[in-house]
Amino acid sequence: MTDPDRTINVLMVDDEEDLVSLLSQRLKKRGMDVVTATSGAEALAVAEHRQFDVAVVDLKMPGMDGVEVMQKLRAAQPFIQTIMFTGHGTTESALEAGKLSTFRYVMKPCPFDELVDIIREAHRRKRTDLRRLFQEEMRIAMRQSSTASDILAAGERLRQKYEQD
Repeated sequence: MTDPDRTINVLMVDDEEDLVSLLSQRLKKRGMDVVTATSGAEALAVAEHRQFDVAVVDLKMPGMDGVEVMQKLRAAQPFIQTIMFTGHGTTESALEAGKLSTFRYVMKPCPFDELVDIIREAHRRKRTDLRRLFQEEMRIAMRQSSTASDILAAGERLRQKYEQD
């Protein structure tokens, strides 16, 4: 279950300005913090300065397509969950999205409540993955540390790395 006190940070990338504006407004009403971009380059520029939990990325955009955007987002933010959002789905693009560990491949038009559920589910996956990695590294740190202060320092470093409260 998503922590009700934790806002989901969403990056919405689509060259259809009206669509990203509408979806952004509706997602914000659901308590999400949404940043929009109408091109791949704009999305990557925003992601240089801000961390996101989930990116909803259109497949077909002028210039940089959604697959390339997702590759670059994952390189910059390894824990981001990506959702391929497209009206031009093909088996080939679905396979490519799968190779990128895309959380979900969603066809437009998608019922809004379904999109909200998918974003929340992607956020839960991110939190679960981060928690698991934190616990694994914490176990290693505890085995390798000889003092309580070393363990506390490792715990603090790992909390920051894995965004754990």
